[in-house]
Amino acid sequence: MRKIIPLLLFLLCASLATAKGQKLPLAGSPADSLYVFHFVAGDDMFYIPWKGNEQELVKLTEMVKTLHADILNGRIPVEVDGWCTSQPDRKANLHTAALRSNRVKSELILRAALTEQCFVTHNHAEAYGRQKEANEKRKEVVTVTLRIPAKATAVATKAEKAEDSQTAQTAAPTEETATTPPAAVQETKQPVSETQPAVSTVTVAASPDTYRFAVRTNLLYDAFLLPTLGVEWRVNDRFGIKLDGSLSWWGNEHGKIQKMWLLNPEVRWYLLKNKHFYMGVSGNFGRYNIYNHAIGNILSKDNGYQGRMWSTGITVGYQLCLSRHFAIDFNLGLGYTRFDYDTFGITDGIRVYKERDCTKKFWGPTQVGLHFVWMIGKNK
Repeated sequence: MRKIIPLLLFLLCASLATAKGQKLPLAGSPADSLYVFHFVAGDDMFYIPWKGNEQELVKLTEMVKTLHADILNGRIPVEVDGWCTSQPDRKANLHTAALRSNRVKSELILRAALTEQCFVTHNHAEAYGRQKEANEKRKEVVTVTLRIPAKATAVATKAEKAEDSQTAQTAAPTEETATTPPAAVQETKQPVSETQPAVSTVTVAASPDTYRFAVRTNLLYDAFLLPTLGVEWRVNDRFGIKLDGSLSWWGNEHGKIQKMWLLNPEVRWYLLKNKHFYMGVSGNFGRYNIYNHAIGNILSKDNGYQGRMWSTGITVGYQLCLSRHFAIDFNLGLGYTRFDYDTFGITDGIRVYKERDCTKKFWGPTQVGLHFVWMIGKNK
């Protein structure tokens, strides 16, 4: 027995020394870093100072900055998943989930200088169910997962420790702040890029204020009995091509005439953060025959005008959104205009020409618009 005990002690010490000298193997799967952001049921806005979203966003931003080079090079994909179940049908849930995902991506683009190509986006018309208990499923969230390779785990761990240290120095939010309803907290609405992620396998929409196609009418021209109908194709969130056409064909037995047509093409460049303000290059071309009608009364009550006109210039304008599908478009054009015309009067029902081959040229307004716009095929 005395010999066995020293032998056992020797074998135990040898085992411990061997274990101490061994190195544990690296994990074969990536070390994922998960961040969860909460949203209000039925709402796509990203309320940052609500339910810990702000603290989670700070942690994610710091981690992204630490791994910034690898993310931009595509070595570490940023997976963004939107989850929604509060809408009435699957299509509406996917639509809301896409908007929420884009809100979170916009914050990362602004705060951490990422690009749209860094993201892999998926949206789900279901609850996020990675909780241990089924009744703890989070239905209205956006999750961001950084797929960190094993070699980058050490760097990520250091970043997490630094974040935890900073968090510990910050006082925890009070109960009153944590339970503040979303309507009372600051609302953040960021523009969303229309360009789809290059590496995404799901088609995700762009800006809620960006549309693919629009039908429009100029209410000012309509008021002067010059009905106008136009269309616009948004090439992307920055550029659009518009064409308006106007036509009136009025006349009666008293000699009042307003027969004219007008085409107004325009190329637009949408500016600023929300892409509501724009500048453009436009032109007008048309023919007219007017006498003592709505527009003719503005020019002269004694003379009629018959001829053609053309103009070219720049436009500035602003679109005021009324709802998801409707807007009011204010614009003003300035440039060069030329009228070639004959003047005439009507005596006893007979047209009598007064001047022939007249020309009028000027620099000034080329168009004015108060358009009612119906937006179709929005990128959502």
